[in-house]
Amino acid sequence: MSAQDTWLYERGEGRYKHRWNRDEAGFDHKKGAAIGKCHASIGEDDATRLLRSGVIYNAPGSDDPEHVYAVYRGVIYEAAPTRPGISFHGYPWSGNQGRPPLPPRVLRELRKRAEYEGYLKEFEQWLKQHG
Repeated sequence: MSAQDTWLYERGEGRYKHRWNRDEAGFDHKKGAAIGKCHASIGEDDATRLLRSGVIYNAPGSDDPEHVYAVYRGVIYEAAPTRPGISFHGYPWSGNQGRPPLPPRVLRELRKRAEYEGYLKEFEQWLKQHG
């Protein structure tokens, strides 16, 4: 069993900024910031499964995951550590926020998973719109 198999998804106490009532991912623009909103259908079990099976990205020179990436219905989700090595919090990924592009290895794996799950068209659309 790997450490990833024990990771916990942690939404955070009173943390609702990444949730809404639509069963689609998107962004809510408030005060000049884009806040990622998750599919309403993602529950704790789904979030934990996506986290534990996600693609890990370690910053160069680090053994600790900086982010974990997954695909849900063609949408790229990113999880960041809340308690390093123990728990993470996830949200829809967007490259339109002045961030570096996804590493090629991560992007290739996510595309492969989206295709396997039958959501390649939605994945490519997400990248086109938010990459």
